[in-house]
Amino acid sequence: MPNDFVTLKALANELDATLVHGRIDKITMPSEEEVALVVRANSTNYCLYASCRAGSTRLHLSTKKYAGLPVAPNFCMLLRKYLYGGVIKSINLLNNDRIFDVTAVAKNELNDESEYHLIIEIMGGASNIILTEGNYKIIDAIKRVISEKSRVIIPKFDYSLPYRNKALLDDYDNISRLDSLISDTACVEPEKEILATLNGLSKESAKEIVALAKTMTLEDACSIMNNVIFYEKYSPSIFIDANGTPKGFYTYPYVSLDGKGEWKPTKNLSESIEQFYAESVSKEKKQRDTKALRLAVKRAKQKFEKKRDDTYKKLEECKEKERIRELGELLKCNLYRIEKGMKSLECEDYYNDSTPIVIKLDETLSPNQNVEKYFKKYYKMKGAETFALKDIEEILRSIEYLSTIEVSIENSTTEEEYKEIEKELDVFLGKGKKTPINPKKKPKIDKKTPPLSIVYEDYKIYVGRNNQQNDEVTFSIANGGDLWLHAKNYHGSHGIILAKNAEVPAHVIRYVAECVAYYSTGRESSKVEVDYTQRKFVKKLNRPGLVTYTNNKTMVVEPKQNF
Repeated sequence: MPNDFVTLKALANELDATLVHGRIDKITMPSEEEVALVVRANSTNYCLYASCRAGSTRLHLSTKKYAGLPVAPNFCMLLRKYLYGGVIKSINLLNNDRIFDVTAVAKNELNDESEYHLIIEIMGGASNIILTEGNYKIIDAIKRVISEKSRVIIPKFDYSLPYRNKALLDDYDNISRLDSLISDTACVEPEKEILATLNGLSKESAKEIVALAKTMTLEDACSIMNNVIFYEKYSPSIFIDANGTPKGFYTYPYVSLDGKGEWKPTKNLSESIEQFYAESVSKEKKQRDTKALRLAVKRAKQKFEKKRDDTYKKLEECKEKERIRELGELLKCNLYRIEKGMKSLECEDYYNDSTPIVIKLDETLSPNQNVEKYFKKYYKMKGAETFALKDIEEILRSIEYLSTIEVSIENSTTEEEYKEIEKELDVFLGKGKKTPINPKKKPKIDKKTPPLSIVYEDYKIYVGRNNQQNDEVTFSIANGGDLWLHAKNYHGSHGIILAKNAEVPAHVIRYVAECVAYYSTGRESSKVEVDYTQRKFVKKLNRPGLVTYTNNKTMVVEPKQNF
């Protein structure tokens, strides 16, 4: 995505036009690397959100209400001390680079007006948020930097700009040198030279300059990107690829991406940025919240998979048990020929066309003991095989069950659902807390998270997103005559259409089948088979969410998040 100088310069213009002369009424920090300012401008409250978190660095106006940390960090208290009640004087970029300078005027302890700069550096992993005095002397920063090889960012030091060794978009002397690259057919990727020469560009913007330069001069193309907010096609948009995934926010629909996806227009760049990051930040938060849970499931699954492999190895060894019995029978038939101290016996193998065979003996055992040794080994292997066959069924069911828990984690979105899955896993692993039963006190019943529900063409529909919800949908909500759906050969959701023995239209079944396929491990597939049958043909197994079913029909659908 082009979170580069081209986009940020246009964003600075938008923010300046909206927030200039606005009063800073509230300052919070949702995390150690985020700042949210509530600004009252033009009789409207705006939230100016800034983040220097690696991977999601950004600045934009937000429609969300951000709650601060329970204990405000020192930097937050510092911002409140210097900026609270202040008025925004201007918002622009420093050094023609990806560095926002929010200039504000506020009163100090002596009630005198003083100027301050809130500097937001949008530079990937090196991003930072810094507060300075009017003369750019650093008051403090979210990330203090003390290094001999780079800038020093600590209180009482002068703020220094990052080193820039590339040409600007209006440096036409350097740009003219690139003209030949655009027209040179031998140059396969001229955008690489543009990236290496011009400052603050992303790969996407460099490719766009190349695309524009095919219909105009390179100078004109660079001039458009340098002042894109004044370009006639300026229209902030989100680019969505062929798979329906948002891939970035842009100042206008880039010519270089024509035919590669769809464009979703927005009111302004702030809206584009917020909508784009909403999904990625949500995923990032989910990864953090479920990290321990996913690790616990992974370790449990690895444990059972190792046990499965060991059991299969044991079963493979037990395949020799019949041959061990045959050798024992041969020794028994030739017992009269065996003497103590013999290391082996050569005899005819009646089980293989009487071919000669050499059977090993234990020279320290008597003839009868050698025979007994082979039969004992046979019975031991036979017993081990019986137990292994019984164990492997349970092991495979456990692995399958843990796979359903993995799907439940992917399908869940709230902290309550994560806790519900965690309790389910603890019960399975035998880690559930046992509390003494008090006859005078009613046992506490945990509140279950509800399944998805919707009314579609007068049909009430339910879809479970985890094992507990699947059990509730299938065995509590549904009756025998209702229609039950599940993705074939995939772990995932149970769906129910309350039909009461009535025939359900095919398009309604397809609608629910698409959703059931989406909440399964087949989500990324283009086509998924979904089985459906009446609820009375579904039988519960010994684990939550695991069932068997019969009398089913199958429909092929494309996974969709219909509700």
